[in-house]
Amino acid sequence: MEPIRIIPWTRRFVEGLGDELTGRPEFSDHVVIFTHDRPRRYMREYLKDHIGLPRPCRMPQITHMAAFVQQIRDELSGPMRQANRLDRIELLYRIVHDLRRDGSGLLATLPELSRDKFLPWGGKLADLMEDLFRQDADPMDIALAGGEVADYAAALLEQLSAIHEAYLKELNHRGWTTGGLDLQFAAANAHAVADLMDGKRIVAAGFYALSHAEDVLMKTLWQRGLLEVWWHSDPAIAYREHSHWAVFEHRAWRDDWHASAVVHGDETERQTELRFVEGFDRHSQLKALGEELGRDPEHSDTAVVLPDPGALMPVLHHLPEEDVNISMGYPLDRTPLARLLEILMRLQENRDSDGLYFWKDCVALLRHPFIRMLGDDDYRRTLHLHEGALRIGPARVDPRHWDAPYGVSPLDDVSGVAVEETRKAVFNTCLTLFEEADTLAGVADALDGFGRLLHERGKKVLIAHLMDAECLHRLLHGASPALRDTLASHERFALPVLFAMLRQQLSAERVSFEPEPLSGLQVLGVLETRLLHFRKLILMDAVEERIPGTNPHDPLLPDTLRRELGLPGVRRRDYVAAYNFHRLVKGADEAVILYQAGVQPGLLDSKSIRSRFVEQLLWDEEKKRGAIVEVGDALLQPVTMRSSPVPTGVTGIPVTDTIRKELRTKLAKQGLSPTRLDAYLRCPKQFFFEYLARLREDSRPEDELNRHLGNVIHDTLQEFLTPHLGRTVDISGLSQDNLTSIFERHLTEKEEFQNLPFDARESIRRTGRNRLLSFMAHQGTTKPLYLEERFSTTLTANGLDIPFFGFLDRVDRRDGGIVILDYKTGTIKKPAAKFWEGDLWERMSKHDPAAPDESLLPDLAKALGSVQLPAYLHLYRNDRDEIPWDAALVELKNKGEEKPLFINKQDEEARNEIIVDQIPELLGFIVGHMIGAETFEGIPDTHCQWCSFRGNCGQ
Repeated sequence: MEPIRIIPWTRRFVEGLGDELTGRPEFSDHVVIFTHDRPRRYMREYLKDHIGLPRPCRMPQITHMAAFVQQIRDELSGPMRQANRLDRIELLYRIVHDLRRDGSGLLATLPELSRDKFLPWGGKLADLMEDLFRQDADPMDIALAGGEVADYAAALLEQLSAIHEAYLKELNHRGWTTGGLDLQFAAANAHAVADLMDGKRIVAAGFYALSHAEDVLMKTLWQRGLLEVWWHSDPAIAYREHSHWAVFEHRAWRDDWHASAVVHGDETERQTELRFVEGFDRHSQLKALGEELGRDPEHSDTAVVLPDPGALMPVLHHLPEEDVNISMGYPLDRTPLARLLEILMRLQENRDSDGLYFWKDCVALLRHPFIRMLGDDDYRRTLHLHEGALRIGPARVDPRHWDAPYGVSPLDDVSGVAVEETRKAVFNTCLTLFEEADTLAGVADALDGFGRLLHERGKKVLIAHLMDAECLHRLLHGASPALRDTLASHERFALPVLFAMLRQQLSAERVSFEPEPLSGLQVLGVLETRLLHFRKLILMDAVEERIPGTNPHDPLLPDTLRRELGLPGVRRRDYVAAYNFHRLVKGADEAVILYQAGVQPGLLDSKSIRSRFVEQLLWDEEKKRGAIVEVGDALLQPVTMRSSPVPTGVTGIPVTDTIRKELRTKLAKQGLSPTRLDAYLRCPKQFFFEYLARLREDSRPEDELNRHLGNVIHDTLQEFLTPHLGRTVDISGLSQDNLTSIFERHLTEKEEFQNLPFDARESIRRTGRNRLLSFMAHQGTTKPLYLEERFSTTLTANGLDIPFFGFLDRVDRRDGGIVILDYKTGTIKKPAAKFWEGDLWERMSKHDPAAPDESLLPDLAKALGSVQLPAYLHLYRNDRDEIPWDAALVELKNKGEEKPLFINKQDEEARNEIIVDQIPELLGFIVGHMIGAETFEGIPDTHCQWCSFRGNCGQ
């Protein structure tokens, strides 16, 4: 038997095989079979310019496996029609329908599924049939699978052999075939194939993991002396030495065939220059990609490999201005064209029995860029006016009946003839044609009309936007014919069935790009790189969810059940992914691998981790070095972006004499509270809008509800604890029922909660109850003295006496002394323990309003958090002439725990120094800064996101 020939995976496969073939006298008698079409193109291009070939000469047949077995099927049994996916699903629907009607098994006991409900199951079932054909497997019924899959899937698996038999019978009866069935046919007739190919020399080029049908076919041809097997693999296999783990399938193949292997070509070990780049999201990877391409102006034999086809569009914006070969398919259902089709389907799905459309769907149609490009500026102005009419009109409308007010402002200079012609064409195509479609052929006609509209009226735009033009071409020459030529194309279906099938077809379509030239910068998917080599490789998104990729759950046949049918599972998929990855990396002179590390935001936050294959490459490097590779090493670089303060471009409010006079007057008459001091500390500009300008807050409904809920809780606690004023009491031992009943009464009496939906009102009620009960559980023995009591004193700054007052939620006497409590239903902020010893105190003492330290107030706000607790201590001391022991925030938002200002290790002397000396100095500085400020500056921070005055500020 012929030995298996191995071209080392560090060498170029296509060129190595091509050089071998051109040196053979029977060159023209070869049939070279690749795994897929891409290397076939490379081989033809290589042989075309090969200096070792005489001119003229007859080229060998160069093909790929799918085309080869189809050719075999045509020659041995005559041409057969390839059944498209919708045809196969329709056949399976009818077969399952008949089986259920015959009344056997679990299937007969389940409700019958309509076509649109069956569609996803039919797609999975069609894929399973293909797997069975390719593996040349005889299906067996899987009984009692209900514990593994849904009932409907269990019913299908219970009669799998009957479905398979009927499916084969129907395909043969109609003269149809599939790719998997062609392969199974070739395997079943392997000796006839050998007779047919007698006199030819067949070369199986670059295969890795064979299906069972491929194995039967190739092994028969090999045993008949007709087939040569050429691998691109680890040469250690030939010597039965320890080889790379990723070539496991090659080792298994060699052992199963009892074949020997020889190495063809240079076996010299060659090391790839590896570099890794760690980004924090896709944008950071794109930045690194642009920098990498800009670093080397020569991009010949360079490949950008994308495991995720969805990354193609953003990647294109970061490529240099030169000829680029894109050889990967982009999902049609991710394109703007598909989004417009989705709007058209939604229009019909939401249309009521009177034929009226939902106004939001009509607005979405008018706003889509493809619709707006179909006319001139007058046309777009008219659409804009129509959109405004829809927004203020009834919920249900027929946009075809809207009369544009031509001749009246703002359309007084618009000629309605040309505009109306375009508008009528748009509505006739986008509404009427889809209204009238009641068959798949009718949907195809509507798509054709849609395509004509875009082509005829948007031709100039499409010429400038070739990507969109290619998407339109794929729609008209892929999806539309598939719908028109399907088995049930002229049967009448309900709207959900028609649109479910259209969506299924759109999801299956890929927008392909011209894969020429074969030199220069290449953009490929991982599968398109098989058997190809590149001087420089840039691999994007090398994370575990892409390489090898997460194993998608199959609701019909999970991985645990695939083994029951003799089908390969996730283990083989991982080996194939590993082989493709390592072969690609080992063949490059230089490989730059980019990946993302960090949390992916979304409904369920997930953390991206680098691929296990990347981890292995790093581990190999670490073993060589004898040290861990850290981020920042030359081998593993992070994507860095210059960090700088958030640019606002918004100036502060200059303090004019008038403003300063108004400020001093208000301070002298109205005074200040701890809340106002906090507002100034957080953002002087916000303080100006709220306190001086008295602008109306632009509050959100949820903010108002939170504020009202906070008031209810305060009122509840005041009423609950009032009977215990002046008494020592264990609050945790008081009646929980009494507390919750008081809360629910206050909540019911609040008008703001009475108009809420039941579920929202119930959620607030339960949340409030839980917070209050948690608060009780964390309380202990204490003696309440004051509840919601007003305390006041006077602050003096810049020669001005300012009334200073505040309402203290609760004042207790405990073992240490007076403790002031402030209830907080929102986020709590208080000074850190080290605040009282920091360098901010020196900066405050040296502050000169004539030469202000611009960063002092933001730094103080960040370190202090909130001035409220220190202010409450100051108020109590001066109002009651008694130094309190501590103040604490009660975190009602969470567990109701107390968060004290001071830490336990601070003794009485240290506390007294803070209360008597430092807090007055702190309050005096803030007030003095306020009075002496030349401008009220905005302080950008996270609070800007929910600031009520964001629009006024200009942030």
